[in-house]
Amino acid sequence: MFEIPQEFQNILRPHLPFADSGMLAAFDELAGLGLDSMGVVRLLVDIEDAYGVQVPDEILDEATFATVGSLWEAVAPLVPHR
Repeated sequence: MFEIPQEFQNILRPHLPFADSGMLAAFDELAGLGLDSMGVVRLLVDIEDAYGVQVPDEILDEATFATVGSLWEAVAPLVPHR
C-alpha cells in the first residue's frame, strides 16, 4: 500500500471520531472510523478549502469514501504540487 500524506491526515482526523492518534493507513475504512454522511459534506468542504480545489461531482461516490486510501487516490490528482 501507499503512504497517506500527513497534511491529508490532518484534514481527515477531525472528521473521524473513532480514529486513534496514530498514522492513518490507506486500508482504514472511513465509516468504521466514524465518518457519516454529514461528515462527508464537512470533510469535502475542508479538503476543498485546504487545497484550493473543487472536487468534481463525478468522483463523489461510495467507493471514493470507502477507505482513507480510496479518498486520497481521488483527491491527489487535484492537489497542486507543493
